[in-house]
Amino acid sequence: MRILIVDDEILVRIGLKTIIPMDSNEFQVIGEAASGLEALAILENHPCDIVLTDIRMPEMDGLALLKIIRERWPAMKCLILSNHSDFTYVQMALRLGATEYITKLEINPSELMQKLRAIKEQLQIEKQGQSAYTKLEQKVNQYSSEVKEKRLRELVLGHSSRREIEQEFIEFQLEPFPAPLSAIAIQIESYDELTHNNRYQSDRLLTYTVKNVLSEILKKYGNGELLEIGGGKFCVLMGQLNPDVLQEMQNAVHTFLKISISCGVSPPMEDPYLLQQAYEKADYSLSYRFYFGRLCIIPYQQIPFAAHRLSEPWDEEDLRKRIDEQDQSGLQQRLKDWTQELLIKKDVPPLLLRETWLSLLHIFSRSLKAEGNDIYSVTLHENQYPYHVIRNAETLQDLADWFIGWIPVFMAYKRQHGKEKLRPEIQTVIRLITEQYNLPMKVTDLASKVGYTENYLSILFKKETGKTITDYMTNVRMKMARELLKNPDFKIFEISEKIGYADPNHFSRSFKQLEGMYPTEFRKLYFGGRTS
Repeated sequence: MRILIVDDEILVRIGLKTIIPMDSNEFQVIGEAASGLEALAILENHPCDIVLTDIRMPEMDGLALLKIIRERWPAMKCLILSNHSDFTYVQMALRLGATEYITKLEINPSELMQKLRAIKEQLQIEKQGQSAYTKLEQKVNQYSSEVKEKRLRELVLGHSSRREIEQEFIEFQLEPFPAPLSAIAIQIESYDELTHNNRYQSDRLLTYTVKNVLSEILKKYGNGELLEIGGGKFCVLMGQLNPDVLQEMQNAVHTFLKISISCGVSPPMEDPYLLQQAYEKADYSLSYRFYFGRLCIIPYQQIPFAAHRLSEPWDEEDLRKRIDEQDQSGLQQRLKDWTQELLIKKDVPPLLLRETWLSLLHIFSRSLKAEGNDIYSVTLHENQYPYHVIRNAETLQDLADWFIGWIPVFMAYKRQHGKEKLRPEIQTVIRLITEQYNLPMKVTDLASKVGYTENYLSILFKKETGKTITDYMTNVRMKMARELLKNPDFKIFEISEKIGYADPNHFSRSFKQLEGMYPTEFRKLYFGGRTS
């Protein structure tokens, strides 16, 4: 019998592991966790029969953990670890399906083992008595729910006829949404940062936890369906939208998970079968959080009339002159004024506006290329590359603040490297990297080519170019990757091999760090996703 121990007190966890024999054929401790969230992360990846869990814990307490276990792993047994003052909570835990409880301060090893053996016997009886029909029924229910959500997601994201939608509703015994139909696109704010910082152990656990909270609120309001779209985004479909549901969803997610969400709302659709059109308008509304900021609710009707073309709000010659003259404050003020004008009008579609920011960046880039330098060699500002920021900044204010802060960094780099000629040894290393980027290269090998130690070459290269050798090598490889991606004959894994990456996943992650998008997204943008 596999056991998971969940308690925020390390001494309790140590004590329990001491009581349960490590070499016993009866029980095996598969892990330990200090909170419900940590426990869920373990249960996602490891089979378990019995969970020994405390009630009061940070992040997610034992009661919330019990509720999720009952929903996802109904055969799993839970034994509650309680204090004398927890009796009310123990009663709640027993109602939620806990099998037994034991007082932590009075744990008797023989009593604990007796309770574990009783639970083990109960599990064995239940497993033996479970008929093949019951097992099949559980699988059918589980897969039916997953398949229903998958098919609804396909209807929302794809082109489906009214007849196809009606057939899906009949197959899954769904009632048509009462007219008017509303779609809500919901995005977890700072999703990349949350997953990168590993606060929830995995993006799957993060979205699952948020989805549970949203589902509870939706049940309260009745006639809705919640779909996970991906990338921290969800879709809610419901008839006769009650605006209170969105505010309550935001409050609940923030209260229980300390996470914020934003919502884009479609206009009311009189035809309840226009699922795709409703979601597209909701998602378009959500994109305007670029202007409205975080924790917003944006109805489609509040979006200003969009300009379909945007003339560049600057004179390129004037900007180039300001760059060459190191007019740092003048450039910053121009961007501040332009940003404020955009935030007031909000009349440029965010995707089109991002393209305009890219055009602005190209002016800075060309000023470096004229001197033999590259925009990717500029020292990172806030540990981010400019292309990544422009394509991924969640709000216009975030983008403008970063860019305005980046201008002094750019100017400093230009002053330091614009007119300087690199010493011959560094030029040799650069030439070797440029010619042999597709081969495995080590700093040690490059150092031996120019007669330096690895450490001295690394320091000298950083001083002369502003980049580490590894970063410079990555930039050269990604520059070639961008060109290869423009040829549709090459597959992603082939491009990865051509530029010296044995692992395509490593290549994809490195490309996204510089460009702000994965290679497949870059290729899609190049071959038809561009905004004219």
